[in-house]
Amino acid sequence: MLRLKRLEVEGFGPFAEPQVLEFPDAPGVTVVYGENMRGKTSLLNAIRYAFFGTVLGRGSRVRRLHTISNRDLASEGQFGFSVSLTFDYDGHEYELVRECKPTVKSPSNDEDYTQTAMLRRGTSTLGPQERERALQQIFPKEVSRFFLFDGELLQEYEELLINESEAGHRISEAIERILGVPILKRGRTHLTQLSEEADKHAAKEASKRQETQALGTALQQAAEQKEAHQKEVARLQQQLQELNAQRTEVEQFLQSVQKYASILHERDEASARLDQAAKDEKLCRGELQKAMGEAWRSLLREPVRAARNAAQDEAQKELNAFLMSLRAKAVEDGHCGTCDQAVDGPVLARLRASLPEEPDAVAAPTGGVSAAMSRLADLNKFTEADNVGEVRLLWKRLRDLELEQVTLRDRITDLNAALADSDPETLRRSKASYAEVLEKISVVKRAIDDEGKKGEEKDQNIQRLKKKLESFGTSDLRASQLRAKILRDASEVFGAAVDRYKAGLRSRVEATASKLFLSMTTEKQDYSGLTINEGYGLTIRHRDGRAEEARSAGAEHVVALALMGALQNNAPLRGPIVMDSPFGRLDESHTDNVIQTLPEMAEQVVLLVYEAEVGKAKMRDVLRSRLVREYQLERISARRTNVREVK
Repeated sequence: MLRLKRLEVEGFGPFAEPQVLEFPDAPGVTVVYGENMRGKTSLLNAIRYAFFGTVLGRGSRVRRLHTISNRDLASEGQFGFSVSLTFDYDGHEYELVRECKPTVKSPSNDEDYTQTAMLRRGTSTLGPQERERALQQIFPKEVSRFFLFDGELLQEYEELLINESEAGHRISEAIERILGVPILKRGRTHLTQLSEEADKHAAKEASKRQETQALGTALQQAAEQKEAHQKEVARLQQQLQELNAQRTEVEQFLQSVQKYASILHERDEASARLDQAAKDEKLCRGELQKAMGEAWRSLLREPVRAARNAAQDEAQKELNAFLMSLRAKAVEDGHCGTCDQAVDGPVLARLRASLPEEPDAVAAPTGGVSAAMSRLADLNKFTEADNVGEVRLLWKRLRDLELEQVTLRDRITDLNAALADSDPETLRRSKASYAEVLEKISVVKRAIDDEGKKGEEKDQNIQRLKKKLESFGTSDLRASQLRAKILRDASEVFGAAVDRYKAGLRSRVEATASKLFLSMTTEKQDYSGLTINEGYGLTIRHRDGRAEEARSAGAEHVVALALMGALQNNAPLRGPIVMDSPFGRLDESHTDNVIQTLPEMAEQVVLLVYEAEVGKAKMRDVLRSRLVREYQLERISARRTNVREVK
């Protein structure tokens, strides 16, 4: 069993000065409290780096080592970091030290660093090859997901329920690896190879005798052709494995930069809106300038209207006086100068009656246009325009556009900062590469199917030839044939035993996972447990026997945790569980149940949480004596964190 004893980090992430965590020998839970950005994930990555020399970021993407150095120290010209991990395994104490040091004064990429590793077992320091073999035996990288994980990694276990899921297939293979199944499969493969070698020997013996030479030669040729197909299948499967690894790497990259793609899209949209807002502002300013050119008319509208009315009244008076003067003239002359007719009799009497009694009231006619008429004509030329409302709206629109541009510029600045570590061109190439890899995988899978069918045809031919050969066999030939048959039967028996063992193993995993699930769920009255499938996917089983189809995100989380604990309890390889913020999807009741169940999942659990997630008081109340140690990540600055043991 693997048990962590001591972790020391220096220059790693927010841990500038050397920081140490001691893990007690007693079984139970060690809790590390820390707010966001304080270094919880860095501690998880420090353990991962010690064992494998890699650090993971979001989406399981491998982070560049250059980005791991403490930023405060880097700003002072100090680069590099080290991790020291002490642990027990198989009765021995090990000390594993891995360092990353710069090779130049001012490194800028991973090529500017060199890594060194040292593994001490007891008092002996292991050589490089022996060190790698020992680490692979102690903690294989392929199964590390079952020991070092966060809430994001737990979400992947939903893929186990999806048939033909590549991610589910990879996880299923990793599960079988931690359960020790590949060792048994290799035993079956070895027996199959031995039986095929025995068949070849029998065919070779037959080709030496005249009566069986033709059959023996044909059998040898068929065996060679089958072997050629098998080798081609093996080559293609290796190629497929490499392509799937590429696919996984690109998928992880695309998943990790998915937020960057979203940010990039948002930035492009913001830039387009900024350009449009600038154009709208220019147009609005033009319209406002035009409106302001006529706005003075709004101010003069009432004064001009009053002046016009006054001039009109005055002009009307002048007109009336002028008309009276014409009538008076006609009465005086007895002749109308306007119509050139004589005025006498009744007409004269009517005109005289229409004249005022006061002679001074009748103005003498004057030549030209009167001042009042001239002023009225000028005032009538003034065009009224009440565009105050239009100007007000244009001013508001202009202010809104200016404010929108300021907001958009600020947002674009923030988005550009968020995109500082991204490369849009790399993202585009990765998408193209992903499509290309998928096409290659499809081609290789078809080729594997074709080669497999050809191999089956050759095998059927071999079986027919072997049956014919049995009737001609001598004692030596029959002995070779019997040996091949025994090995073939042993391979089939071994294969059946492996299948039976796997079925029993799945049943044990199902039983343990059900127990853990019922301990963690708040729906104990409705659920009877979990049901496992061939790929180790777990389905919630209702008490009425039916599967629970509508599973919430929280339920998926609890199921994944139950699977992790079940694998720990049933695998030959045992070790600590290091969990980073695993409660993000869980409500308070589920969180309490999970915390209470943690000691049943593994003998040693290291829990990295922030106090808003689970407070110290609750942690102590729920775990009681099974809480073996507590640490607090204390903020020194935005880029510096110290580790303090909580007493």
